[in-house]
Amino acid sequence: MFTQIDFGKRLKEFRKRKNLTQKEIAMKIGVSEQALSKWENGDCLPDVCNLKLLALVLNTSVDCLLDTENEKTEKVVETIKIGGAVFEIVEKPAAILAGKIIYAKDFSDLTGFNSAIEAVMLEDESLIYESLTNMVLPINDIHLSVNFWCSEESRAFGFVREVLTDCQSKGIEIYKIPASLYIRAYTDKFTAQLMSKEQCEIWELFAYIRNYFMPNHGFKMAENGAQELEVFDTFEHRTGYAYMPVMPH
Repeated sequence: MFTQIDFGKRLKEFRKRKNLTQKEIAMKIGVSEQALSKWENGDCLPDVCNLKLLALVLNTSVDCLLDTENEKTEKVVETIKIGGAVFEIVEKPAAILAGKIIYAKDFSDLTGFNSAIEAVMLEDESLIYESLTNMVLPINDIHLSVNFWCSEESRAFGFVREVLTDCQSKGIEIYKIPASLYIRAYTDKFTAQLMSKEQCEIWELFAYIRNYFMPNHGFKMAENGAQELEVFDTFEHRTGYAYMPVMPH
C-alpha cells in the first residue's frame, strides 16, 4: 500500500536523481519551498495540478510518481457481463478504515439513526478526513454500511477512508475489514440500465446485486465481518464502485 510518507520519499528520490534542490523544484512549479518540504516529509499531498507539474519537471509520469503502476491490492478472479454491465468478482485484502462511524444502537429508533447519517451528508464530509494520517493512495472517500442486511440494532454507517495504521488522532474511529471475496460493480450507464434508469447511485447497486445478481450466479452474503462499501472515484461523489462481500453457495 502506498501512503503519504511513501509518496514523500519517492518525490525526494526523483528530485535527487535530477540534482535539483527543493527551492529549484518549487520555483519551477510555482509553489513555496515550504510546500515542497511538506510533501517530501509526508505531511500532506499536492493537488492534482501540482502533481502533474511535478511529473513534468521530474520527467516522469504521475502513475510512476505515485507508484500506482504496480499497485495491485485487489485480484479479479472472474468477470461476469450482463449486457454491457460488468460485474467483477475480486479478492480484496484486509483493510483499515478510519473516519466517523454512526451506530444505530446509539439512537432510540432508525429514524434518528438515518437522520444522523443525512446530517453528516449535508455537511462538508472533508472535515472528517482532515486529521487522518497515513492514508492509502490513491485516496478515495468511502461510505461503509455495516450489517444493513442484518438486524436493525446492529447497523452502523461510516464516512471513512482507507489508512495504513489504526494509530489515528483522538476522536477518529476505526473499522477493520477482513480479507474477503467481493462483487464489484461500477455506476456507469450500463449498470443503470439494469434498473431501467439513465443514471444510478452506488447504493442502488447493492439491492440489484443482492436480489438479482447473487441468486442467479451462485453467491450469498459473506459471514466473515466484511461489509458493503461505496468507493467513490470523484470527490464530488458522482460515480464510483459498489463492493458487496460474498461467498459461493
